Amino acid sequence: MDDDTRWKPNDIIRLVVVIGSFLLFFVGVWLLVKGIAAEGTVNLKSALLSGTIKATSAGLYICFFAVFVLFAALAALPRSKAQPVGRPERMMRLFWGLLVAMVFCTVGFAVTGSAAFSGAIGILLVTLGSVVFSILND
Repeated sequence: MDDDTRWKPNDIIRLVVVIGSFLLFFVGVWLLVKGIAAEGTVNLKSALLSGTIKATSAGLYICFFAVFVLFAALAALPRSKAQPVGRPERMMRLFWGLLVAMVFCTVGFAVTGSAAFSGAIGILLVTLGSVVFSILND
């Protein structure tokens, strides 16, 4: 195997973080479905995001943190300026589009509780998972 195609420890850690954030997002959706509440305020201070979150839904907290962790893990992907735009870079546009659609469907599901949003989230998550694995394997 060529050294460029071998998985490095950073790649494995990034894959674990991405899978963990998807699982955390599923837990958040489950909390939204069950209606488990938690009142409070969370103050965030980081290089990428700073602010305060106030909500009464534990599921919204968990979903927000899962998406934040996913953004942080994928924003740290190494980029090379010398190579032409390849398939992984093109797939990243699809990834961000699917992720935004999933966030909108989650908000729609939290507001309306419609089964259509739940089904759309499932379809988007399966598609998003295959896109992530395609990006990480290229």
